Amino acid sequence: MNHVLSTEVVHNPSGDLTQWPEDHGQQPIDLSVILSVKSEDRVEMIAVPHGKRAPRTGHHRAGLQVSATVIRDQADRLRGQWHDFVRHQPRDAEGMPYGPPFPFAATHDLRPSRSTVVPMIEELAKSGDRTLKRILAGTDSDLVWFREFLLGELRREGLRISFDSPDLSLPWPMLAVRTEDSATPSFLGYRHEIDQTGASYAPVYSPAVRSLPVTSLNTDTALDGIGRSEEVAELLCKRSQLTVRTHSDELLKSLADAEFDEDLMYFWCHGAFNEYGAHRTMGVRLSDDKVIDADRVHEHREELSTAQESVFRPFVLLNACHAGVPAATAELEYLGKGFIKHGATGVLGPQIEIPQIFASEYAHAFLDRYLTGSQTAGEICRALVRHFLDDLHNPLALAYLLYCGIDSLLEIRPCTSSPLTSTNGDGSALPTAVIPSQATGSPTILPSTSAPLTE
Repeated sequence: MNHVLSTEVVHNPSGDLTQWPEDHGQQPIDLSVILSVKSEDRVEMIAVPHGKRAPRTGHHRAGLQVSATVIRDQADRLRGQWHDFVRHQPRDAEGMPYGPPFPFAATHDLRPSRSTVVPMIEELAKSGDRTLKRILAGTDSDLVWFREFLLGELRREGLRISFDSPDLSLPWPMLAVRTEDSATPSFLGYRHEIDQTGASYAPVYSPAVRSLPVTSLNTDTALDGIGRSEEVAELLCKRSQLTVRTHSDELLKSLADAEFDEDLMYFWCHGAFNEYGAHRTMGVRLSDDKVIDADRVHEHREELSTAQESVFRPFVLLNACHAGVPAATAELEYLGKGFIKHGATGVLGPQIEIPQIFASEYAHAFLDRYLTGSQTAGEICRALVRHFLDDLHNPLALAYLLYCGIDSLLEIRPCTSSPLTSTNGDGSALPTAVIPSQATGSPTILPSTSAPLTE
């Protein structure tokens, strides 16, 4: 069978063959922490620092004295406290609510509420510290040594840390450690670049190198006009080749295409649960009622993953409520893991119900940096945590969890040569040839902003 081959035009082949390859952001991970659920709900934890000699008896490891079930309960409890922060309602001396509802959800800038919000952030940090201590609690000698080593590493600053845990998902950025120079614990997502891994082996594709990234906006039109959503769409339109999808059929049709050659997929929509008897998964919903979950991603990509002509390598930003929350057990698949399985370079999403105003601000700040091609997703996530927390007294950037994407980076190379042309015998130019890899899909379309807002 004949196939159309993907072609990439290299404008300076000799230059590429006579210089060192560019740094693609693949720096070593400074610390890998592995959690494995064993039989009878037991959990083993291993820590592997980069460039340091392991103990002569083996890696830093210990069996935890709390079960996997208890760890999941602790994680859910911590997420619940962050949910309560979002839905904070001031009350008067008699305990009656007053003022506008949920003021922390109405704006991304919490500086006017500094006197109220700072103590609440400190309490969230203390809760993150308590959660981590409960996970590592115990008197077994191996666990004592392991806890001392791990907390010592986490108290450092500026590390690149990968938490590998296929069966346990914790809100790692929300966890915190106490340091000697501060009475308040410090959030891990503030101190370090963090991602969670734990997916199975996935296809590896060479990064696309082009002057203009290929992106998509997958959206629910009911959210048009909320916060900075229009500015996000304009940003994508101006700095990338953008395709807008508003219905599930459009998205599923694209996912069924072997050559799904997008650099970034942005979802601005609602999260939703799908239940089939005992099978319950997390997904997203665009303008229609169909839920796109991991099962649907598999249905449309499964047979394509091993095809020679298949391409699927987007970074996925799931800006939908709860879209970053993995299912409660290993059997219930997480949407982000579905994308990763088929080749996505990383997935970023919130772990709690995130306010739409903040979500649009976060997306604009993240995409503005990511589309430059100069920073990895891990670098951007940490920078945004510090920006929102230090400058605006808003901790909600810590609610975003990066999955398998700490090194995700756009490869952008400015076009420095004119289009290739051929000539007729009389010297006149022939029409320029269209190279398949340069004919990148649908025309740019901005979403409608006329749809009414819905709650």
